[in-house]
Amino acid sequence: MTNTLTVWYQHQQVGRLIANPTRQMAFVYDGSWLTSGWPISCSLPLNETGDFLPPDLRGHHFFANLLPEGGARDRLVRRLGIADDDFLLLEKLGGDCAGALQLLPDGQAPTTQADSATTLDNQVLEDAIRTGRGQWVAGDEPPRLSLAGAQDKLAVRAMQHNGNWQFSLPAQGAASTHILKLPVQDLRNVPLVEAYTTYLATQLALPAAPVELITLGEHLLSLGQRFDRQQHDGHVVRLHQEDLCQAQGLSRTDKYTGSPDAFANIANLLREHSVQPAKDIQTLANWQIFNALAGNADGHLKNLSLLAVDGGGWQLAPFYDLVCTLAIPRVSHRLALPVGSKDDPQNLHRNHWDEFAAQLGVAPRLIQRLIRAQAERLHDNADDWLAAFQDTHGNLPSLASVQNIVKKQVEKALREWV
Repeated sequence: MTNTLTVWYQHQQVGRLIANPTRQMAFVYDGSWLTSGWPISCSLPLNETGDFLPPDLRGHHFFANLLPEGGARDRLVRRLGIADDDFLLLEKLGGDCAGALQLLPDGQAPTTQADSATTLDNQVLEDAIRTGRGQWVAGDEPPRLSLAGAQDKLAVRAMQHNGNWQFSLPAQGAASTHILKLPVQDLRNVPLVEAYTTYLATQLALPAAPVELITLGEHLLSLGQRFDRQQHDGHVVRLHQEDLCQAQGLSRTDKYTGSPDAFANIANLLREHSVQPAKDIQTLANWQIFNALAGNADGHLKNLSLLAVDGGGWQLAPFYDLVCTLAIPRVSHRLALPVGSKDDPQNLHRNHWDEFAAQLGVAPRLIQRLIRAQAERLHDNADDWLAAFQDTHGNLPSLASVQNIVKKQVEKALREWV
């Protein structure tokens, strides 16, 4: 077991991640990166000498936020047979993180065979879902990836052939192109609900990362296109990104902040670091409006990300993890980030949206205009959009509850929010 991991961006050393005896992690930029590189996070500027040492845990939080959470993390820990320790998990899983960074043991460099992949057989994937081994489809070797979140997810390469999706597992440090989410236990309908909620967002012309609904035997999976990957000259290129916990130096446990200052803090961050702050703040407003209309109470800080821009700076990433959670039993129906002072999405009123506008530092009439634009289009088109979705994927009775929630939220919006 090592106590140091090297952080790489493509084939450049960014710095080192070091675990101390109390299992807190320090991050130190390399001297060469300080000279010619750029800050890998809004919370880790180069001008702070490049050392982020305990008790300053910004470095720890940035990298720990790359790890799975909840049940997915518990299953990995048990299967790996290691302590539930951030550094140990990064040592095992840091080869294909969200964004462009790779974490590798000292002395190991990123492979030059960047496009290697092995075919993923559908029967193997079905068996893995059935036995709860979704993260171990390649056998007993630990998955060389790190995907934050509580669902079972696989980082895959995906392409269509004769109308069918074919999947492969990146190998030898290759980058994935899609996130395949698997049904687990009491959350078996989540992939379906995510695919449909995201479809509604795209019909509204909101900037959502595309999600496909995949049928595999009796199972429904969702396949999300990665916004932090790009095809370039026939190769998959990693794009650097960070979520809003990382950008603010927060622990993953702070993602459900519930603080009335949450949106004010995000807006201030965008004004300081975004290359297009006015546009991004309006996009942020549209994100929360859509969450409220679509019944997505799980819009937390890790479900918002920033993409690094060439030449420096950041911009808000496309929307992802959009799920009508009000249609999912036994999960919280309270908004992760409140609208003004209200966290009940089914009891919002115009005064709450006026508070929200004040938090973002924009005029209330802008928020009213954005609400009306989304709500009126959903009111006029929701039934047609559901019919079109089912024309593609077949009759899906489970979506009836989602559709009812959206319609009720839209009616309230047109009656009480504007």
